Amino acid sequence: MQRLKVNQCYLCGKPLIGDREAENDDHVPPEQLLARSLRRPENKIRLTTLRVHKSCNQSYSFDEEYFTQVLIPFARGSVGGNAIFQKAVEDYRAGKRHSLIHRILRQGKSAVGGVLLPSCKLWLDLEYERFDRVVVKIIRGLHFLETQEFLILPDDINVRLTLPGHAPPDDFERFMTYCASDSKGQHQGIFAYRNAVADGLHYWAFLIWDLIIITAFFKVGQPPLSETVSE
Repeated sequence: MQRLKVNQCYLCGKPLIGDREAENDDHVPPEQLLARSLRRPENKIRLTTLRVHKSCNQSYSFDEEYFTQVLIPFARGSVGGNAIFQKAVEDYRAGKRHSLIHRILRQGKSAVGGVLLPSCKLWLDLEYERFDRVVVKIIRGLHFLETQEFLILPDDINVRLTLPGHAPPDDFERFMTYCASDSKGQHQGIFAYRNAVADGLHYWAFLIWDLIIITAFFKVGQPPLSETVSE
């Protein structure tokens, strides 16, 4: 495990004072994305952590569990995805997360607005607020690792999920072609990312288990919309 020494909580931006009772370590990206079967010493996978306020960290625990579990049904097809899928099956058989998994399964719909989708298509009725909250958390953590600065984010963040077999949005293709950074991340095959910043516009793209693409873009340094509307 690689722990970076910091004096600021990347989740809230407030100082850390070294209080062992009030602070702990948080994994960036979330530890739940990496199956324990791939963390053996011979694989030399080192998990990066940042020191944070324990209360900040705990406030994301249920959302991170939802985020991971909602992606796991689409994980099969890669080494990392197969490992996390197998672990989820074993946990389910052991009686873990039944209510959460059943709720997620009900969110997958074969028809939308009375229209039956093709057999290869599925509408996923995400709990967007919870899902996006974890995406924002990951972006904040990665930004902090790169810059040692707390990232103040606007409310209007555009987050999109691309599942296996689906084409990513057009702006993703342009981003990858013209301005994306090289692939980053210590867990290639589990979690990789690329990002770019230009004139305050941030674009981030995650690749999870070599299968699932998540993109997010937002503008920083702009006043809230309510302040720009003439009275």
